[in-house]
Amino acid sequence: MNFEKNKQVGLYGVIVMILTSCLGVRWIPVAGAIGPSALLFWIIGALLFFIPLSLIVMELSTNYSKDGGIYLWVKNAFGDKYAFYIAWLYWVNNLFYYPGLLVFMVVNLAYLIGYKELATNHLFVVSFVLIFLWLAIIININGIRFIAKIASFASVLNIGLFSFIILVGFYYYFKSGISATNFNINQFIPNSSLFNNISNLSLLMFGLSGIELIPIMSGSVKNARQTVRRGLIISGILIMSMYIIGTIAINLIINPSKLNNTTGLVETLVIVCNKINFYGMAELIILFLILVEFGALVIWLVAPTILFFECVEPGILPASIQKLNKNNIPANALLLIGVLVSIIVWLTEYLPTVNSIFTILVLLGTVVYFIPYLFLAIAYIKLKLTKQLQINVLNKSIGVMCALFLFVSVTIGIILSFVPNRDIIQFKDIIIYELEMILGPLVFLLAGYWLYKHRVKNNHKSL
Repeated sequence: MNFEKNKQVGLYGVIVMILTSCLGVRWIPVAGAIGPSALLFWIIGALLFFIPLSLIVMELSTNYSKDGGIYLWVKNAFGDKYAFYIAWLYWVNNLFYYPGLLVFMVVNLAYLIGYKELATNHLFVVSFVLIFLWLAIIININGIRFIAKIASFASVLNIGLFSFIILVGFYYYFKSGISATNFNINQFIPNSSLFNNISNLSLLMFGLSGIELIPIMSGSVKNARQTVRRGLIISGILIMSMYIIGTIAINLIINPSKLNNTTGLVETLVIVCNKINFYGMAELIILFLILVEFGALVIWLVAPTILFFECVEPGILPASIQKLNKNNIPANALLLIGVLVSIIVWLTEYLPTVNSIFTILVLLGTVVYFIPYLFLAIAYIKLKLTKQLQINVLNKSIGVMCALFLFVSVTIGIILSFVPNRDIIQFKDIIIYELEMILGPLVFLLAGYWLYKHRVKNNHKSL
C-alpha cells in the first residue's frame, strides 16, 4: 500500500502515537477490580513482559529502520511464510479488538444519554456496536486524513483523562480522609478470590502491549533509529507510571468489589464528579472517554493495515480484497472486516452479561494478538545468536534472557485467557466461552495457513 510518507514525525509525534496505542484508560477499572494486588501484577508485568518487550523492540528497530516492524524482523529470521502469519494475525486481531472497544464505547454512551440501565441491555449494546462499527468503516473507506486528526486529538484527551482520575482520586482522599479500599500490606498480596478474575491478568498484559506498533511505520519517522529509541524509553516510563498511579487513585475512590470491566470507570467518574461537586461535568468526561476510545480504534486500524497490505507480498489474498479504492484504502478488506465482526458480535449476544461480552471479545483479541509475540521472541533469539544485528543495545546473555521472559510471560497470558471470569458460572455458558476462546483463534490460524499454502500451490503450478 502506497501510504503517503511524511518524514516530519519527530520525537513528540512518536511519543504521542505510542501513548495512543498503548495507554488505555479502560484498563484502569480492570486493574481496580483486582484491588491493591494489581500493583504487584503491574510491576511483574513490567519486569517480565513490558520491559523485555521494549528492549527487544528498541534493539530491532535500531537495526531495521524501514517500515515493517515485527513483520520485517520475523521475515529476516524465518522467511516470508512466518512473516505472513504475523501480518495475518495482526489483521484478524481487529475482528475481536474492534467490537471489544465498541462495547466499551456503547456502555459509555448509555451513561452519556442518561439511561445507564441500557448499559446492561444486550439488544442496545449489540445494536449500537454494529452501528458504530459500520460508521467507522464507512468513514475509513472515504479516507484517513480526518480520522488521523481525531486520533491526534484523542491522544491529548487520553492523557487528560488519566491525569483527571489521578488528581481527583488523591484530591478526594486527602479532602475526605477516607479510602474506599483498604491498602494495608496484606491487600497487596494476591488471595484466593483472585481466581474469580484471573483472566483479568491477561487483560493487564494486553494493556501493556502495542509498543511494537510504531516501528511498523518507522519509515515515516525522522531519524528513526534515535527517535524511536528515545520515544520508547520516555513513553515506557510514562505508561507504567500512569497505570500504577491510576490504579491506586481509582481504588481510593471506589472499592474493587464495585468495579467491573465495562462500567466501572464510567460509574466511578460519575460518582467522583458528584462527590466533588462537579455536577454536569460527568457527561463531558464520558464524551471525552468515547472520543479517546475512537482514537485508539483508529490507530489500531492504520498500523495492521500498513503491516498487512504494504509489507506482505501480493498474490496471497484474492486481488479483489487487496484492491485499493480512489482514496488509497482497501475498501473491500474493510467491508470484509465489517461482515466478520458483525457475525462475531451477533454470536456473543448469547453470553449471559454485557460484561462477559466485553471480556471475551478482548480476551479473544488478546490470544490472537499475543501469538505474534511468541514468534518475535524466537526471531530475536535467532537474529541475536546468528549475529545478524549490527547494533547491539543488549549483550547476548541479557538479550536472550529478555526474549525468554517475553516468551514465558506471553504463554502464561494466553493460558490465563481461557479461565472464565466471575460472570460466567453456568455450565452452558462455560462451554460457550471455551468454544469461542478455542475455535476463534484456531479458525483464523488455519485460515492463514490455508491462504499461504494455497498461494504456494498456485506459484508451483505457474513454474
